Amino acid sequence: MEPNKLTMKNIIGFIAIVAFVFSCNLRETAKMKENLPKARGKQGQILVVIDSTQWQGIVGETTREVFQKIVPGLPREEPSFNLQYVDPIHFTSLLKVQQNIIFITILDSKLPGDRKLKKYFTGKSLKMIQEDSSIFKFTKKDDFAKGQEILHLFGKTEAQLVENLKENAQALRNIFNEIDQKRTYRALYNAKAEKGINKRIGEKFNSNMKIPYGYEIAMDEKDFMWIRNYNRNIDKNVFISWVPYRSKDQFALDSLIAIRERVARPYILYKPGDGESYMVTETKYRDVIRQEINFRSHYAVRLKGLWKLNKYTMGGPFISYAMVDESSNRLYYIEGFLYSPGASQREFMRELDVILRTFKPSENLK
Repeated sequence: MEPNKLTMKNIIGFIAIVAFVFSCNLRETAKMKENLPKARGKQGQILVVIDSTQWQGIVGETTREVFQKIVPGLPREEPSFNLQYVDPIHFTSLLKVQQNIIFITILDSKLPGDRKLKKYFTGKSLKMIQEDSSIFKFTKKDDFAKGQEILHLFGKTEAQLVENLKENAQALRNIFNEIDQKRTYRALYNAKAEKGINKRIGEKFNSNMKIPYGYEIAMDEKDFMWIRNYNRNIDKNVFISWVPYRSKDQFALDSLIAIRERVARPYILYKPGDGESYMVTETKYRDVIRQEINFRSHYAVRLKGLWKLNKYTMGGPFISYAMVDESSNRLYYIEGFLYSPGASQREFMRELDVILRTFKPSENLK
């Protein structure tokens, strides 16, 4: 993961930008926000407001490279975000209610779009940016609509902004990844949760996981539970399992793949009449991506990859987390996997990831 290159000088600069960029009376702003419309837009979609010439040049090209980076772990190439572009001159009230917006401004440019966008900045903020090239972004919420995330990207010159975009690519994507995860969580759990399933998980695994409405228990065995939301076009799945924890060697990639296949093989059969049909991990044509993370203060490893059936042409993406609950000496392996042939899979995998992240081992229940 690329580091977010913020320094104390940057932070002080950003605080000053907050104070000066948008010169509004705070009380008036609060009153205005009460009457704002609700933000609209699809998950994973960002509206980019930028001069048309800039969009066709190096700034637009770099913006697309940053925000349309291919999502790892999916069977087909899908961008991190779908970008929609509009020139500032055509940024109408209808477009202002989009839930994700990026404004891109080159301050030394004389292009019409840049001149229009430059009006968002005060003289003091412009002077500050001119003096410190490391100040290149500012986020704002609920500017034109409730539930809106706005990112301002700016630079004195094209080259200056392009350099900052490339050096901070992952941090910039994370701004919208995190807000879209929060929106997905709210959408999943605004409806009633499946309390019966949640209770069963607590009884069986001495752990918690919040299962949203629409999922059902497909299988409930000794150390394994398969939870499924199935329709003819989209098949979303979660399973919870554990094995005795012996050593940190179990977190090696080959070991975790062996664990997932061992716990899933007896149960996840897409051809129930065929006992020789079982799930395996695709390793020949695609790498499984392994990442060490902190999961609720537990050391954990996240895997992203592809699954398939050993005998039939079925498969799709999966994401999983492995962690140790030291109080019970269990290595938990939890996974979300998807079958949706022909459909975009990015947002379905985001949903499964959000569900997995609600998992709480017994140590976190206190």
